[in-house]
Amino acid sequence: MRTNLKKCLAVAAVAALASALPMVAHHAVSAEFDAGKVITLKGTVSRVDWVNPHIFIYLDVKDDSGKVTTWRLQSVPPMFFKGSGLTKDKLLDGPEATVTAYPAKDGTEAFGFLLKLAYPDGHFYNLGGGNAPAAPPAPSSAK
Repeated sequence: MRTNLKKCLAVAAVAALASALPMVAHHAVSAEFDAGKVITLKGTVSRVDWVNPHIFIYLDVKDDSGKVTTWRLQSVPPMFFKGSGLTKDKLLDGPEATVTAYPAKDGTEAFGFLLKLAYPDGHFYNLGGGNAPAAPPAPSSAK
C-alpha cells in the first residue's frame, strides 16, 4: 500500500509541475516591449486574432505619402474581457482609431504592445491591462 501512495504522490507532483509550466514560460510586457516609451498611431483595424495567450490587433496606418504599414499589436489574453461585451467583431467594426502602444524593445518594425484603442466619438478600449494612459496623446508618426 505504501508503494501505491508513493506512485499517487509522484503522479500528483508531475501534474502540478506540468500545470505550472505555462506560468513559468509567460513573460512580463517589459521583457519584449519598451514600457518607457509610448507611441501613438492612427489607423483602421484590419484584422483581429482573438486567441490565447494574447489578442493580436492589426492596424493599417497610412503615412503622409499614402503608404500603408500594418502594425501588429499584441494585447492581453481574451479571458480579460470575459463579461465585458468586447468581442473581435466590435474591434473590427470601428471607424479609424487612435492607439497608444509600447514599441518592440528589439526594434522590430511595426510591432508593439497595445495599451489603448480610442475612437473619434470618445469611446475607447483599454487593451493593455493595468497602466494604460488615461487618454491617448496627439497622433504622431512612429518609425
